[in-house]
Amino acid sequence: MDDSAFHIRLALEKKKGALRESSVGAYSNTADLALKAVEQAIEAVAAKQNLHFHVHPRTAHARRMRWIRDNFPQVLNHLRILWDAYGRLGYGGVDGERGRKALEAMESALNELGEATGIAFV
Repeated sequence: MDDSAFHIRLALEKKKGALRESSVGAYSNTADLALKAVEQAIEAVAAKQNLHFHVHPRTAHARRMRWIRDNFPQVLNHLRILWDAYGRLGYGGVDGERGRKALEAMESALNELGEATGIAFV
């Protein structure tokens, strides 16, 4: 089942949320939502190939990362930045610079995926 439209909608919702949270200085929320926006975008792209990492939550992260590495290696570093920001901002969330980097990584990852697949994550 191609549920890519569902994941695209979630990716855009989480992207908007990340931007909104950043604007009010809630940087741990920013990093969390930025990461989730990219993960939903990956799920949208994978769904076009009838892949659904989210249905197996215990292995979803590892399988998603492996798939990105093999299919969209240009996105892998953006994901690493997002996971780093998510981990570091989860304890205090006062680092605006790291929050800004999370937003930049999110935008770059979404742009890379969009350009490669024709899916608009805007």
